[in-house]
Amino acid sequence: MRIVHVISGLDASLGGPATALAALAPAQKRAGLEVAIVSSYHEKPAAATVEKLREQGIDVAEVGPVPISIGSMLHTNRDLAAAVDGAVARADVVHIHALWESIQHVGPVTARRRVKPYIFRPCGMLDPWSLAQRRLKKNLYLALRGRRDLDEAAALHFTSDLERDLTSPLKLKPRAIVEPNGVPVEEFEHLPPRGMFRQKYPELADKPLLIFLSRIHHKKGLDLLVPALAKLRHRDAMLAIVGPDSDGYGQTVREMIEAAGVRDRVVFAGMLRGADRISALVDADLFVLPSYQENFGIAVVEALAAGTPVVISDQVNIYREIAAAQVGGVVPTKVEPLAAEIDRWLGDEPLRRTAAERARPFVWEHYDWNRIARRWVEHYQTIVATAAAPRS
Repeated sequence: MRIVHVISGLDASLGGPATALAALAPAQKRAGLEVAIVSSYHEKPAAATVEKLREQGIDVAEVGPVPISIGSMLHTNRDLAAAVDGAVARADVVHIHALWESIQHVGPVTARRRVKPYIFRPCGMLDPWSLAQRRLKKNLYLALRGRRDLDEAAALHFTSDLERDLTSPLKLKPRAIVEPNGVPVEEFEHLPPRGMFRQKYPELADKPLLIFLSRIHHKKGLDLLVPALAKLRHRDAMLAIVGPDSDGYGQTVREMIEAAGVRDRVVFAGMLRGADRISALVDADLFVLPSYQENFGIAVVEALAAGTPVVISDQVNIYREIAAAQVGGVVPTKVEPLAAEIDRWLGDEPLRRTAAERARPFVWEHYDWNRIARRWVEHYQTIVATAAAPRS
């Protein structure tokens, strides 16, 4: 069975959708599927990611540059339609990731013309918070073509029960498939020794260390985390901000840090990959992500795979699972509760140790990409069988 994934970018700096697909596709290949990806790009190709995917047997086609635009009525690269058509023509199922950009309309249109079943993964873009951003453009897009693209899908792929529930007011027609994102657990099987990340930043020494690992973007709650850091009773606690700058928001964060008087307690590590990323998570005492909206939060699961407890907001869509597993704390998107919860965890070493002991088994049971990919084989088989069945 051949699965074609359609996405608007594969560069890891774009965040969760790209990161998730770059891991899901090889896992599906290992599960016995034939897997291809067709992607657009905005400025430059995601050369490193594409090369790695091809080395793992994934057929990848990239088209661009295609400017970012919500609901553009024109396909802004003449090669886009042909590339999507060539990939969809050979597919048994088309799996479309995210919304709003040209390729995510070309994909379903092409699938319908080719009479191929397709799945949409909204990636949290139908959550109320997301729909409220640039509301008029998104409502217009949905009215003109987005709702039809969604309603005629064979299924909608949500990564948590909460994402499914948040989308329900739209009354979309397709059935829901809830399958989480995961982590490549083999990368976390043997963790690096503690101290490797701290050695690069002598100012961290042996002080309590918080890690924020995500895009530096306004929705990630850094405007809560920075003032919370200033309010901590643990005055020696340090914060490592790890991740790429998004739309120049890093400068705003630096100004927040100056205003809060915590410049000597924050380090910017930039975007880390592979073993460097894992080392940063291993060295942290606590991972913190107080997002205003987070469809899944792959970095949350990565932190747990590294044995690091987490404190997240109740706007991270897997917060229920985190709370139920007792592997971290959950807070509203307010400074005072965030500071109090961080203090609670930093001040209770047995609490952190117990959560860390639970964290890795929790990840292996629920978020192993290989297990998730095997379930996708069954989902795709059901979709193909349903599409082939005669309609009464």
